[in-house]
Amino acid sequence: MSVYQQQINVTDFLNVVREPLAQGDAAQLAHAVRIRWRPSELAPLLRDPSVDVRRVTAVTLGLIGEEKSTPYLIRALRDDDLQVNQMAEHGLWSIWFRNSNPKAAKPFREGVALLSDESYDFAISKFQESIQLDPQFPEAYNQCAVAHYFVAQWEDAIGECRKTIELIPSHFGAIAGMGHCYTQIDNLPQAMRCYRQALRINPRMQAISKAIQRIEGKSHDLDSSGEFLLDQIMQ
Repeated sequence: MSVYQQQINVTDFLNVVREPLAQGDAAQLAHAVRIRWRPSELAPLLRDPSVDVRRVTAVTLGLIGEEKSTPYLIRALRDDDLQVNQMAEHGLWSIWFRNSNPKAAKPFREGVALLSDESYDFAISKFQESIQLDPQFPEAYNQCAVAHYFVAQWEDAIGECRKTIELIPSHFGAIAGMGHCYTQIDNLPQAMRCYRQALRINPRMQAISKAIQRIEGKSHDLDSSGEFLLDQIMQ
C-alpha cells in the first residue's frame, strides 16, 4: 500500500535509504523509496545543500525515476560534486534505457545483448523492431546508431542520432555520438559543434574534451576500434 507524502523530510529520507545502501541492495532501496515517495517528490532533493543527500537522490532516481525526472538529473550534471555528476549521468542512462512501452522493451534488450556480443547487423534488426513497436523510444534509435557506427555506416548512425535528439534534445550521448560520426567522415566543424553542445549539457565528459583538443590540434586520430564511442553512449 502506498504511503505517499506531500513533502520529504530529509532526515526521514536518509533513514529509509541507509540500510539498503549499506547492504548494496538496489531492489530493496527502490522498494523502500517507491512505497513512500513519488519520483517528482524526490527530484527537488538534487538541490539540497547536503552533498550526501544529492548523491543518494541521484542514485535513487536512477532506480525509480521517470521521464519527468530527467530535467532535474540534467541540471545535476553540472553539480560541483563529481560523484553527483556521475550518479546523475548513470541515472539518466537508466531512465532512458527503460523509457519504452512493454512490447518494445523485449527486442530492445535483445538488441543490447547482441550489440555487446558484437553481432551488429542482428542488433540493428532488433533495435528497428523495437522502434516499430514504439516509435517514441529514444534510446532504441540511439543504440541503433551505435550499431551502425560499429559497421562504419556513418550516415545511418547520424540519422539515428538525429531521431534520438528530436525526442530528447538534451541527450548528450547521441549528440556526442553524432560528433564521432562527423569526425569519421572528416566533417570536423560539425563534429566540433556536436562535441561542444554535448559538453554544455554534461561538462565532465573527459573523452569529449580530449576529442575537442585533438581537433583543435589538427589531430583527429580517434580510436577506430569504436571504444571511444562505446564509452560515451553504451553506459
